[in-house]
Amino acid sequence: MQFSIIVPAYNAQNTIADTLQSLLEQKVTPEYTFEIIIINDGSSDATLKVCEYYSRFYQNIAIYTQENGGLTKARNVGASKARGEVLLFVDSDDMLPPNTLWNYYLVFSNYAVDFVAGLMGNYWEHNKTYSIQKNYLKGHKGFLEDKSLWVPIFANACSACTKAYKKEFLNKHHLRFLDGHHLCEDHLWTLSLLKYAKSIFLLDEVVFYYRMHPNNSVSNWKKSYLEDMIAVQEGILKLQIPLDLDCYYRRFLKDFDFKKHLIEQAIIGQGRDSLEEMVKPLQKVLETIPLQYQQKHMPKWYAFKDHSESGIYKEMLRIRRNRKIKRFAKRLKNPFIKPLKNFFGLVNGLWYRRFLNKYQCRDKLLKALYQSFLLLPIKKGKITFSEGAYGMKYLGAIKEVLLSNSEFFVKTIPNKTLLSADIKRMYHFAKSQVILIDDYHRPLFGITPRKETLVLQCWHAGGLFKKFGCDSAKNNKEFAKEIKWHQSYSYAFVSGREAIEGYMSAFNLKREQIKLTGNIATDMLIKNQRSQMEAKVLLGVNPKKKLLVYAPTFRDWDRPNFNLNLNFQALIEKYGDKYEFAIRIHPSLKPTIPLSNVYDFSLKEEWLVLNAADALIADYSSIIFTYAYFGRPIYFYPYDYPKYMGERGFYKDYLHFVPGDIAFSEEELLKLLENIPQTSQRVQKLWKDYMGECDGNTAQKIANFIKDKVEIENV
Repeated sequence: MQFSIIVPAYNAQNTIADTLQSLLEQKVTPEYTFEIIIINDGSSDATLKVCEYYSRFYQNIAIYTQENGGLTKARNVGASKARGEVLLFVDSDDMLPPNTLWNYYLVFSNYAVDFVAGLMGNYWEHNKTYSIQKNYLKGHKGFLEDKSLWVPIFANACSACTKAYKKEFLNKHHLRFLDGHHLCEDHLWTLSLLKYAKSIFLLDEVVFYYRMHPNNSVSNWKKSYLEDMIAVQEGILKLQIPLDLDCYYRRFLKDFDFKKHLIEQAIIGQGRDSLEEMVKPLQKVLETIPLQYQQKHMPKWYAFKDHSESGIYKEMLRIRRNRKIKRFAKRLKNPFIKPLKNFFGLVNGLWYRRFLNKYQCRDKLLKALYQSFLLLPIKKGKITFSEGAYGMKYLGAIKEVLLSNSEFFVKTIPNKTLLSADIKRMYHFAKSQVILIDDYHRPLFGITPRKETLVLQCWHAGGLFKKFGCDSAKNNKEFAKEIKWHQSYSYAFVSGREAIEGYMSAFNLKREQIKLTGNIATDMLIKNQRSQMEAKVLLGVNPKKKLLVYAPTFRDWDRPNFNLNLNFQALIEKYGDKYEFAIRIHPSLKPTIPLSNVYDFSLKEEWLVLNAADALIADYSSIIFTYAYFGRPIYFYPYDYPKYMGERGFYKDYLHFVPGDIAFSEEELLKLLENIPQTSQRVQKLWKDYMGECDGNTAQKIANFIKDKVEIENV
């Protein structure tokens, strides 16, 4: 496979070296080659000399010089020169991460798609740091043929540079950029793609870094931008795309382009004498935008209801006048309000935390607050989600179900140690009929909830393996504390019948307080299940190789760092030709050494990583119960078994309980991994015994349980 990377360049002597360097540092593999096509668009600085320097050393760089014709014309010329099967467009001040071509190759070599899109990242020039726009594709990922989702996804992901295109697809439908127009040019391009494409693939990886600096090409207003907007919007009308464009026009009119460029930069940002020149072009822009979208998405403060020349001019004057009043009011307010806000911010945050650290009195303070709020009546139907260490990662699905019921009043309390947050937390606890948590929850430790309030422990881990809760503290001085910490629970939810007695013991609950619903962490795993090949491609792993994921458990003595006790180099040397290796560290920890040729999937979604893995290497982690859904083999590497058994202990005899072969040394593990079967009956049995209630509907079951309990209480 050959890629053609097209780089339009105009007066880019300060940035194009970084761009070319990022292209030349792409992952090297015999599976693909790439050419770099530079279109020198009439540069008057040293851009051409920089490019010629690189071309002396790299044969895959071709340079073409033309008179200045603009970005879109340069892209079109570059596309016409391309010899590759797949095209990419990269602007001369932006960069690609080193695995971009590899990620694109994995998709195009395994799927018949017209184009691939990935996430956009930002490179902040002032401090040389990177950030990721995680919501760039609205959380969607993988192979997608449902066209109804495409406009909502790409309405805010229009950039031509975050995609790779089959050249055959572009040529078949004569897809070209709008020559001579710069602002919003990617809108028409992207909507044209969506009209003709039959299938696409969305990557969950950053494929492009956009350079953020004060001289970005569209950061300042130019009169020609009005002509660009007219041409683009006319092109969209002529396109007659058979998809609902509501999401696109919301972005254009309300969220970004029209608001930023026409309102903020042109009408408000320019002198009043230039307004008259803008009237007719602006009238033309409004004529090209369907009226129903203008009425729906234009906020009142800049809604152009009268499209006559005089009406548009009056509206522009009103917009400028209102902005001046707003700015004047802000200047008056700042000298008085800002110092007060800063003072209360210090009291609320820093000083409050220092006070708690000094006197170790948070439990007593929370209890006093809670007792005072008990004087207020409980609110029927009020449900409070209290975030812990995992935020709403697991509880979010339950909340989503409950929000669909208008009878409930749902509140979420963020996990923040602030005076205001603690006051709100105790207020809502005292007023709630139901409180949901999913881990140890410090704010509940010192209070005794009123009898009418249900406290539901939706413990995130499934199955029953190492001891936790009260069982982890038996026979030591912490036991009384554990009993107290868990005393507020009304019910706890478990994943399968074999886990019932363990949860009773761990939380000091009676049998009737344990409810068989399944495990909330498995809902996402079951509902988001993909083919194993798709999961591997999304993670950037070669589907032709087996993937082994090492997922060691949390160890108290490793906090906050994690000392890797597995020699991956030996694994790679022996099995690198047929296996890929990855590591997934507990979210409370972080690796302390760099890993070479090993994927770090610690921050990737668990359901995706487990879907991709051909085998799991574990020790004592409850992740084995979630992974058991796939019935694939698990290998155990408990290198510190005596120490861990002494520190925590297990509910069953570890050596006879674990559903896989055990290696106590790296040499033993190397031998075990020689031949990995596709499935394991022992793992399948583990799922049946300990996760038997998990069917992807745990959140719905818990919501139904809450609804039944609240209805009974309210009768």
